[in-house]
Amino acid sequence: MPVDRIRGAAGAFAVGALTVHLASTVLQNTPDSYNQDLRTFTGGWPIPGWRFFAPNPGVQNVHLLIREAPAGGGAPTPWRDVTPGVRHGWKQVLWNPGSRGPKALFDAMQQLSVMSANQADFGWVTQSLPYRLVFSASRAAAARDSSALQFLLMNVFPSAPPDQRMKPILTSEWIPLGSPAGAGKSIA
Repeated sequence: MPVDRIRGAAGAFAVGALTVHLASTVLQNTPDSYNQDLRTFTGGWPIPGWRFFAPNPGVQNVHLLIREAPAGGGAPTPWRDVTPGVRHGWKQVLWNPGSRGPKALFDAMQQLSVMSANQADFGWVTQSLPYRLVFSASRAAAARDSSALQFLLMNVFPSAPPDQRMKPILTSEWIPLGSPAGAGKSIA
């Protein structure tokens, strides 16, 4: 019965390796982990480092607002929220390919928030890929007869007192719609 012993040993080794891997993963992902050196004890075996929402959970929503300049001149339109809505339902837990576009836009808006918070040069920001992506989303929501548009990123803190719920992050220059995104040309 050496074959049964080999199978038993292989099974025991697999269960042991899985147990060590799961225990290492739990230890690696404890809050304020001082276990960052666990990799030195695992012989190069990768340990997942999941942080999910901790230690900095999201406490604000980022909204995209636009206003357009009419083609014939005149006053700009009022600001309007064009943030894409994300459907939430039981089917989206299993299959939700429609979330990729809004997620990409959200990530771009978050990146612009980080640039703004770090006081990046506005000329550099307008040449960035996140700026171009947000402009493209804004352009898609603009009226066809607009000659230019301006977008605004706004942080909304739902749990804040009413007078402190909104904080502007970044306001673009007026962008002529006949030019490429981020050209930096202003019509004002």
